[in-house]
Amino acid sequence: MKRKATTDSSIVPKPKRQREPEADYCDVVPRKDGNGNVMWPASEQSIERARNFLIECAAARSKTLIVPDKDADGLDAGVIIRKTLIALGMPPDLVGVHLINKNVTVHDEAERAAMLAKDPKYIIIVDQGSRAAPPVVDSLNIKSLIIDHHLSDEFPENATVRDSLLQNQLN
Repeated sequence: MKRKATTDSSIVPKPKRQREPEADYCDVVPRKDGNGNVMWPASEQSIERARNFLIECAAARSKTLIVPDKDADGLDAGVIIRKTLIALGMPPDLVGVHLINKNVTVHDEAERAAMLAKDPKYIIIVDQGSRAAPPVVDSLNIKSLIIDHHLSDEFPENATVRDSLLQNQLN
């Protein structure tokens, strides 16, 4: 039996609950260097460290693993990094990709083991990884770079970091 719509005008529908507006990413007050210059997307030193890491990686012509987040900005950044390494002379067959499984992070033990099993000499984590954690993989012979725009004051041990909001190198 179908229900009939009520036509009783005394019933007033509940108003929808209003959400608090979220802060827009662009509204974040950027950090400034000692001279008052805006450090965006990152400090010159941080960008230079990432640039040097990529140049070193391409020059070494060693197996490299790109680990992008699986959203649009992570995948796009991963493609840009791959094309950059190839433009710098890295043979394309030495650039691999590792996609993190669903519902885990790059810091998950199974993911760390899976990345290590691919035997890279360089790992580039893109759009993720910004939190305190052990090294990206358990090997002192593998260099890692974290490129992220998420706010964090902590990163994995022994990683070179290019972060838009915290500019430091942890190794």
